[in-house]
Amino acid sequence: MSLTAITTLRRNLSEWAERPANRRQFCDEQQHLLQRHLGDPGRRPQVHVAAWMLGTWHLGHGLAQVLDGNGDGFDEARTGQALRRTALLLRAEHQAGPGKRGRLERLPFSLAHGAWTALLGLALHDPAAERLYDLLLDLPDGAFGPEDQLALFARELLALRSGQRPTPGQRLGPYEPVLQHWHGERRLLAQSIAEVLELHLQQASRRGGTFDDPALWLYPVEAVAVRNVRDWLELPSAKVEHALMFTNLGTMAPAGAWPSHPLLAGLERELRRR
Repeated sequence: MSLTAITTLRRNLSEWAERPANRRQFCDEQQHLLQRHLGDPGRRPQVHVAAWMLGTWHLGHGLAQVLDGNGDGFDEARTGQALRRTALLLRAEHQAGPGKRGRLERLPFSLAHGAWTALLGLALHDPAAERLYDLLLDLPDGAFGPEDQLALFARELLALRSGQRPTPGQRLGPYEPVLQHWHGERRLLAQSIAEVLELHLQQASRRGGTFDDPALWLYPVEAVAVRNVRDWLELPSAKVEHALMFTNLGTMAPAGAWPSHPLLAGLERELRRR
């Protein structure tokens, strides 16, 4: 099943990344909107959406290049990650209002978007994601519903990264065994991660699933995030045997400094002014 699903998703990602209409909708039109309205207080919601959509283009297009063996695609993907992360932070600051701080009971964006961006931040070593991580870490348990298992898992990974002990529970659903075996036998940890990746494939293969995002169709983001958190904590890695780990997205990794982007620089300046 895994190989068939990967073949289909690979074809879908290639078609998505090469379709001129997608480049026009996600890239060209959003760049134009940002160039015209960045810094305009009356167009902030549109700017946030445009930054997210432009980031989606660069993430999906960049990872499609990596899948085809071009490691430079990670630079474009990291630009996309930075655009989407900044879009979420701008939205959070806009809702909080000038000078306001404090714990949010709910995020001003979907938990799915927050989880995707946090996991991609961990997987891609996003150096500017700490503010987003803090938003997720500060969420109360009541902010997570039955459909938010991935978001809850992302929060637990961030908690582990900050030095807290794993807190497995039934609300994590299929992600609970990863935490159960966090300090246990690595074979069982690897097996639990492989089961999560099999679920990833199933969900990515249907519209509206947890991984219904081009950048995440084939990127084993959960496994890479787990590996990087364990590296951060100086814990040994677990060798995960799953087909997603043997594509270029699983075997290659970004290298070098994070790339710059003029529109991203403008968005980050706006975020610093809030």
